[in-house]
Amino acid sequence: MRLRLAALVLATSPANSLVARSFVRMASSSFRNPHNLPVKTCVVCQRPFTWRKKWEKDWDEITTCSKRCNSERKAANKAALQLEHGASWREARDAEASASSHSDADDGAVDDGKAARKAAKKAAKALRRAKREGTARMMDATVGQKPCDLCSRSVDTLVRCQLSTSKEWSMVCGRCWKTPAVAGGVVDGDGSNPNYRYGGLWKNLA
Repeated sequence: MRLRLAALVLATSPANSLVARSFVRMASSSFRNPHNLPVKTCVVCQRPFTWRKKWEKDWDEITTCSKRCNSERKAANKAALQLEHGASWREARDAEASASSHSDADDGAVDDGKAARKAAKKAAKALRRAKREGTARMMDATVGQKPCDLCSRSVDTLVRCQLSTSKEWSMVCGRCWKTPAVAGGVVDGDGSNPNYRYGGLWKNLA
């Protein structure tokens, strides 16, 4: 309304053109808040801006008036962070160079230990990869084997069975399973051990 009135005055009264131009400039540049909404000052452009519906949930965290100011703020923060990290990296590099110049022998021992740890880690990683690909048995024949409860020999196949009155399950290898003290090589037992009970078979699938 003010702009229309100023334009009308400018068009109809040449003598008042200076006043009309001043009125137009004031009306176009002044900050308006007809609904008395909350106001903040943008941290980038230092201009006031009012509350908006899209900022209803996080109005307290809003610091910029527009996407342009927000992007400029992020760029400035990123540049400052990179500068800070660069200074920290240079300080760490200088400190490391200073320490290495005073302890060459210790560095050699540390390097050897680091190389050994790296080699062990690499070997463990290769073994895990071989297990996933199914080639672990080609690299190490003992991978995935379990020991016999009687002779402690690691094998790929174990028989689960009960051998005593305690009724505890034991895992025995084929060699021990064939002895008369266990089952005599018979699935249900040959009768030599009255406490024998068959409970299944375990196979190494590694």
